[in-house]
Amino acid sequence: MFKKAKYNRILLALIVLLSVITVQSTLSQIVKKEINAIRISEPPKIDGLLDETAWENVPEATDFLQYEPFNDRPATFPTIVKFTYDDNAIYIGAYMYDPNPDSILTELGIRDSDSRINADNFSIDINPYNDGVNGFTFKVSASGVQTDVNRSGTGRRSPGSSTRGDINWDAVWDSDVQIVEDGWIVEMEIPYSALRFPDKEVQTWGINYWRDLRRYTETSSWNFADRQVRNQMNYLGIIKGIEGVKPPLRLALYPYISGYIEKSSSQDSWGKTLRGGMDLKWGITESFTMDVTLIPDFGQVRSDEKILNLTPFEVRYEERRQFFTEGTELFQRANLFYSRRIGSEPVGYEDVEDLLEEGEVITENPTKTKMINATKISGRTNKGLGIGFLNAMTLKSEAIVQNAETGEEHSIMTQPFTNYNILVFDQSLPNNSYVSLINTNTYMKDAGYIANVTGSEFNINDKSNLYGVRGEIAVSQQYIRDLDDNFGHKYEISAGKFGGEIRYRLSREVVSDKYDQNDLGYLRRNNEIENQVTFDYVNIKPTGILLSYGTGLNVDYNQLYNPRKFTGLNIGLDARAEFVNRFDIFIKGEYTPMGMKDYYEPRVEGRYFSIDRAFEMFSRFSTDSRKMIALRGGFRYQKIFSPYDQKTYSIEAIPRFRVNDKFTYSLGVEHQQRINDIGYITDNGPDSIYFGKRNSPTWIGTINASYIFTNTISLGFDLRHYWSRVDYDGSYYFLNEDGTLSLLENDLGEADLSYNAFTIDMVFRWNFAPGSWMVAVWKNIVDAEGDLVNNYFRNIDYMFSNNQVNSFSLKFLYYLDYQNIHKVFQKK
Repeated sequence: MFKKAKYNRILLALIVLLSVITVQSTLSQIVKKEINAIRISEPPKIDGLLDETAWENVPEATDFLQYEPFNDRPATFPTIVKFTYDDNAIYIGAYMYDPNPDSILTELGIRDSDSRINADNFSIDINPYNDGVNGFTFKVSASGVQTDVNRSGTGRRSPGSSTRGDINWDAVWDSDVQIVEDGWIVEMEIPYSALRFPDKEVQTWGINYWRDLRRYTETSSWNFADRQVRNQMNYLGIIKGIEGVKPPLRLALYPYISGYIEKSSSQDSWGKTLRGGMDLKWGITESFTMDVTLIPDFGQVRSDEKILNLTPFEVRYEERRQFFTEGTELFQRANLFYSRRIGSEPVGYEDVEDLLEEGEVITENPTKTKMINATKISGRTNKGLGIGFLNAMTLKSEAIVQNAETGEEHSIMTQPFTNYNILVFDQSLPNNSYVSLINTNTYMKDAGYIANVTGSEFNINDKSNLYGVRGEIAVSQQYIRDLDDNFGHKYEISAGKFGGEIRYRLSREVVSDKYDQNDLGYLRRNNEIENQVTFDYVNIKPTGILLSYGTGLNVDYNQLYNPRKFTGLNIGLDARAEFVNRFDIFIKGEYTPMGMKDYYEPRVEGRYFSIDRAFEMFSRFSTDSRKMIALRGGFRYQKIFSPYDQKTYSIEAIPRFRVNDKFTYSLGVEHQQRINDIGYITDNGPDSIYFGKRNSPTWIGTINASYIFTNTISLGFDLRHYWSRVDYDGSYYFLNEDGTLSLLENDLGEADLSYNAFTIDMVFRWNFAPGSWMVAVWKNIVDAEGDLVNNYFRNIDYMFSNNQVNSFSLKFLYYLDYQNIHKVFQKK
């Protein structure tokens, strides 16, 4: 015990020492360009032409500098940007000179396509508080596609995007583009209702302009940005001269009406549903906004990519509901919030079978709780204090059971009325730093249950943004009526050099055995300690055939928290490179020289399964996405040096075909194969745990296609077929106390299975007015688990013989803005 305590004190001392060293390092100064904004009396017409008097005699932002591929030289072609404003909006006019306008790339895409489309782009970063942390990005492609991002300051990327921040945030603003004989032009009108800024007579905003020259894969900016630091919001220039601007009343309504027809193959007729509701956005002050969804409708949300889960851990699925993907950046602090908990499977869904009396059958058991409304309030004061509050409520969920003989019915409550709350405070600090405090609360009054998790996240950087200390800490408590409180804790701290060519980090993460944030968050597992040392070398200067390259080394030492037992030592080495032909590759190898002790697979507290030393290698790659045909993919191979000859491999290939600027499709195939995999089957208590040896092949096929009629009308098609099998070879084992296995002479019975998940999501979108949409969706879903089928075509027949659900829906959502309505009445 003394040695363990001494080891922990030494490790924490090293972290503190490294923190002091990094803070005292030599600091580099960031040069910030300055420019003045010009007030205009008559707004320009947003038509993609800078031929009006509003653009005359306006200071020009010029002399753009490359961000990539070279981070130390002027942009290839000139760019000129002008900034004006009036009492209602800001206006940006940008002229991107190009001697070969017929070579400007103009692929169409849906809104927020970001860098996924093959098109030149212009964007503006705006930080009205000029705090180096928060702000907004507005981007327009040469084909007219809009993208907007709410910067969170967390450094996290939105799923499927290369942009840091919340890309699901959608503001209402106007833009247009024109390709001319010497380049292309973009005009933007961003109303003040799309921004949050302080109520001050004279405004000083942080600002930067960016240009993507796609055919050269060149990105440049007005104010220099250091690519080694990779934090755009820390490299903003200054725009002055914005005076006499008052934050407007920000009030918008989004009423909707939707209709559904749905039929499963087990039904004789189509079911019909008509729904209506409304979302509301209200600017409580100049900096704080309240979002409310009343009678929400999430029926058109894209289908989950379900998998067969043989692990003891819960699968985390991506959130796709817009209310919970837009404007939730503050609530992500300390990683305590997993929005899929709201409206998820009732906590007692699986228990209904055990509560049935003799002769009773289940006639109805809802798989999801029904959310009746949700509200979030968020914003930031002029002192840099961010405040967020979120509340959501779900109705009581009940299963209906029936006596098969008498027909008598009664209900079993699977989850009571539940109230979810989050409160967060986030203080911006100098040097892109911040510190936060967050609390999540789940309250089920009828069950006498309260779950609280309180945490903090901090990120402290020096002026160069290269060195820093980062971390999270949280405590959890569950209170159940008539039972003792249940406390747990976690913390993670990391210190080192996070930018530059040479990077290093020392980290320690501790999650106690009693810690539980899963009432409103997601934690894959608790009761663990991970200590990690990481070294990286990153070279972003093009050299020969390489545009950039790097390598890294990590060493992980893992323990169980309680009892404090060694669980594994892992050594990893990786390399990555991007070539001048835009071929990108990443390779990593990992070795566990001492094997592992897995305390989770036995599913019984205190028991573990010993895994021999192992080696794993995986890689991913992608080719030039500018080409008509591009390919991305990867492979993985794992070998466990055990008597069972355990191996795992997988290979994935996704070719993408761009037929023209409107039509793109991709075909994906992935094959995974677990050979002689050893895993848990069942147990009869802590002294009788049984494992089996199995082969488990998995095939995943996808078809993704999109046809973009205009930058406001699109058609998308997504098909996915997941097929996984589990085939036991008849070898079954008893788990011994020392973690080894003993072969059983008897057969444990049939455990083989096949699982299919098949989904089609076909979506037609029409942005018929600013902020207003018509969306038509066809969904087809098959979810089938059954006996083992080894032939692919016989499996297809088997899959479609199971219950299928087809759904067709049509939804109209209209944007009503108070400012626009007010202007109409003023004119009258």
